[in-house]
This record gives sequence, C-alpha cells and structure tokens, in this order.
Amino acid sequence: MSAITGTVLPLAILLIENDEDRQFLTDLYLQNRQLMVKVASQFFRGNQAELEDAVSGAVERLCKKCDTLRQVECNKRPAYIVSTVRNVCLSRLREIARHRRTHEDFTDADAIENIPDQTDVQGMVFERVFAGDLLDAYPALNRRDRELIRLRHVDRMSYPEIAVQMSITENAVRTAVSRARSRLERFATDGKWVNPEHE
Repeated sequence: MSAITGTVLPLAILLIENDEDRQFLTDLYLQNRQLMVKVASQFFRGNQAELEDAVSGAVERLCKKCDTLRQVECNKRPAYIVSTVRNVCLSRLREIARHRRTHEDFTDADAIENIPDQTDVQGMVFERVFAGDLLDAYPALNRRDRELIRLRHVDRMSYPEIAVQMSITENAVRTAVSRARSRLERFATDGKWVNPEHE
C-alpha cells in the first residue's frame, strides 16, 4: 500500500529488490495507472477480473524492461506503456479464443461462433480501442489506406469482396489492410505523422 495515495501496488513492483528501480516503477505506475486501465477496459469492458489481470501482466512486463524504460524519453513513456498493455490484452484474447476452441465444455454454439478468428483478432481490437483517436487520425492517411479502412471496417466487406473490388489478390488485401491499420494506430498513438496525401 502506498502511504501517499492509498493505492495498492502490484506484486511485481513490490518484489523488486533494487530500491531505485522499485521507486522508479512505483512512480511510473501511479502516474499511468488510469491510462493502463483505460486501454485494458477497451478489451475487457465489463470484466473487471480480466481487466485487472491485463494491467498486472503489463506491469510485470514493464518491470522486466526497467532499464529500457529509463532510456525512453519521459514524453514517450505513455506510448510505450499503451503498447505494452495492448500486447498483453491481445495475447490474452488469443489465449481465450484458443481455450474455447480446444475445450469441449464450451457447448453453446453461438458463443463458439462468436469467438474471433485468431488471424483477425487484431481487426476486432482495432475497432474497439481508442475509436475516437482513430477517427481523428483517419484523414491523415493516404487515399488508398483510407479506402481500405473504409471498406473493411466501415462497410464491413470481407477480404475476398475487397479483393474483387480492388482487382488484387485476397492475400494482398490482408497485407494492405493490416499495414493501413498499423499506420493509423501508430498515428493515433503518437500523433506525429505528416499527412501523406502527396505520396
């Protein structure tokens, strides 16, 4: 328990032996706890246990990367933390999907049908995380990326349908959509892209 804030610190931080590292990560956690919860809640809204597990898992990863975190500029640490939380949440979603597919005790057909395809977990997450930030960043994408994002995530077209419309292969569509999503997510996170319309 932190004497100043009354916040219970994660066990991963409490177990750090080096006093300077423990204090550094305690300060980092207290400053970014709300941000971490915000990110995790977009993946596990309404499931407090999963949300807390995701935050704890992210803290464990951050503790292992203490030296790296010290080298990251202060203003860039939140983006690093966001990325860490999202990676932990994605891993957990994949684990849940894998578990449901391999255990016979899941007999509800609708529940099984609604488990996201593992190859498109990124797409599901893309639509749920920081929707407002993504929307704000959308105009900064080049024309082709905007079209790909619109077709896949607004018009809800399948990869084969997009492939026919754009006269390219389905694999090319998957690659292009994934890259467009990554560019948009990166822009929404750090806000440092220049509008590439002229490309």
